[in-house]
Amino acid sequence: MKKAFTLAEVLIALSVIGIVAALTIPSLVQLHRKLVVETKLKKAYNTISNAIKLSENDNGPMSTWPQKEQLNVYEFWDVYLNPYLNGARICVNQEACGYKTIMDYIKWSGTGNWILFTGSSRLLFKLNDGTVVFMPLFTTDYNGNIVYQESLFIDINGAQFPNEAGRDVFYFYRDYTNSRITAIKGNCAVKRMYCTYEIMSNGWKIPVDYPVKL
Repeated sequence: MKKAFTLAEVLIALSVIGIVAALTIPSLVQLHRKLVVETKLKKAYNTISNAIKLSENDNGPMSTWPQKEQLNVYEFWDVYLNPYLNGARICVNQEACGYKTIMDYIKWSGTGNWILFTGSSRLLFKLNDGTVVFMPLFTTDYNGNIVYQESLFIDINGAQFPNEAGRDVFYFYRDYTNSRITAIKGNCAVKRMYCTYEIMSNGWKIPVDYPVKL
């Protein structure tokens, strides 16, 4: 004669399973989010880097390309980038890149935001995998000084939220001397523009002590 489980034993087993699930599932979800960010960020970096290398074969070293006040946004796109990015397309406005309105801005360091549009001083384009790249080219500050002319913001999940620096938006800059895009060394906990470096310098892995919650 087989002995059946009592109701109390079944309830205890289910309780144990529930506790184990409650403890492990959040960790698994967090691990998955980290893996997605790492994979997409490295892929976007490689896509832009490879385009630069291909462009140099036709247009000469990156150090000779137009820079700062000599740089025309559409010339840079038409000549130096677009032909070497398979399936990429310029976004004439934020809706063309999937952002619903101009208020779908990038939250940047908690102190300011980048409003998403293409114009004479900035360019927004979308890669064939949905990644959006935001490239200020001739932006000025409140005093008229040229700033961010070598910056490159990569939104790894496009128009999907949270559109926040250090979570799905990462800062690079165009290093013309060394013909590459790279990240600025710094403390991500102090300023979100440094978060890219913390991942990049860690072999494209998010550090255990990464200060931004994904």
